[in-house]
Amino acid sequence: MQQASTVARLLAAALMATAATASFAAEPAAAPAQQVAQASDDAAVAAQAAAALQQDKDLQVLPLTVSSLGGGVIVLKGMAPSAELAQKAVKLAQAVPGVKEVRNEIKVG
Repeated sequence: MQQASTVARLLAAALMATAATASFAAEPAAAPAQQVAQASDDAAVAAQAAAALQQDKDLQVLPLTVSSLGGGVIVLKGMAPSAELAQKAVKLAQAVPGVKEVRNEIKVG
């Protein structure tokens, strides 16, 4: 469980950096404090989605990653042995508060 917590914290830090860069490029007129707040929110949403996947016994063993594109849009990547498990991951991510869109890039096979 500690490993999942460490992974979630590392993912959140990486997502904050990525989201901050994406937010800055997409909204050059926004105030820096607003950009940091949005990046933090996006990273938190992505981290919550990753945590939701890690809490599911069927999904926690799969090599899935969650990243944020900003604005509540997250991307799921990785491999799943079946379309049903990939769809389960998408549904769990969609249920996370703050997620507006899930882009499914999970490969099945």
